[in-house]
Amino acid sequence: MLLQFKFKNYKCFYEETILDLMATQEKRHLETTTEINGNHVLPVIAIHGANAAGKSSVLEALEYMFYIIKNSNRFDVNTPLPVNPYAFSKSARNENSEFEVSICLGNYEYRYGFSLNQNKIEEEWLYTKRFALNTKAQQKMIFERNGEEVDFGTSYKNYEKMWNFFNKEINLNTDKLLVLSTIAPKEESGIFRDLYKYIINSDVIIESSFKKVTVDILDSSDPRFNKFQEIIKEYDPCILDVKVEKQEEQENKYDINVLHLNLDDKSNPIVLPLQNESNGTIKIFNIIPKILKNLKVGGVICIDELDVKLHPLLFRKIVMWYMDKSINTNNAQLILTAHSTYLFNSNDFRRDELYIVDKDLNSKSNLYSLSEFRNLRVDADYEKKYLSGQFGGIPFKR
Repeated sequence: MLLQFKFKNYKCFYEETILDLMATQEKRHLETTTEINGNHVLPVIAIHGANAAGKSSVLEALEYMFYIIKNSNRFDVNTPLPVNPYAFSKSARNENSEFEVSICLGNYEYRYGFSLNQNKIEEEWLYTKRFALNTKAQQKMIFERNGEEVDFGTSYKNYEKMWNFFNKEINLNTDKLLVLSTIAPKEESGIFRDLYKYIINSDVIIESSFKKVTVDILDSSDPRFNKFQEIIKEYDPCILDVKVEKQEEQENKYDINVLHLNLDDKSNPIVLPLQNESNGTIKIFNIIPKILKNLKVGGVICIDELDVKLHPLLFRKIVMWYMDKSINTNNAQLILTAHSTYLFNSNDFRRDELYIVDKDLNSKSNLYSLSEFRNLRVDADYEKKYLSGQFGGIPFKR
């Protein structure tokens, strides 16, 4: 499970920014959290804020980190790394951007991160410790990187041999290569492989990317496809069936047709391509299969503007799946952004699950949760206080 995400010097965020998925001491809705060795981890984080405040940028920062990890071994050594530092300061463009995740795998926490600029990976690190409440277990270094120097912990010298093979024996230019991304694909099993697999299986969906409809379901016999059809029919009862056929000439592409009632001949449904459906129905096709997959295999999924084009009841239902342990059986997590305040209440959420992004007059974005407001009662009207500006994160005149 994702425990924490930290980043700095990225887009509209200059200072170190922390998205914390570890539950605070708040007792409300504790049954919806995931308990691991005495620690409680949040299944859902909802981020609110004004337009252009930086909500999407939080998700994009995590997407960017995972992109670098997934593609590090494909970058051209003669091409600058695709960095995106704080946009409103020329000096920030010459500073490193930094990203770090803390992830729980089994009974251990792994803290992995790196800093980089357009020329190279400047630093990289990986530490581990036992993930248990009040444990006195010390953090162990798996490796630390500073420029060209990489130091591996005493118990992890096997990884040092693998890294030295690429770095010294075959003399690869490793300036733009991550240690994790270089070693993990070559490891059959182990720490690097497990961490890399978790990141590979994670998904970030940005609203602006909803251009092509794809369905992440292998075939109609998959149990998730049956569940998907149930959801479609529940929210559009005029739909009789959904036919998804794999295109022979293109891998992982599908022809999607929706069957509707034919008033002239009820035994012969009207077949329409998905493109003819409403924007809301198309969005359901975009996100529901990915959500069902995430709930089945675990990991984290991030969805930008989840509330847009969806009915509030469906919006709420999706979120509540992650809080229902009978549905979310593999500790999946959802991080979403939204403008709707439909979920901005103590009946559904804990204070540490509600985050706000606010941008100051210097164009610096800040991220914080309602748990940072010490005098906020757990039974307060969060929505009313938010819309009245008491938490920040709303449009204002300069």
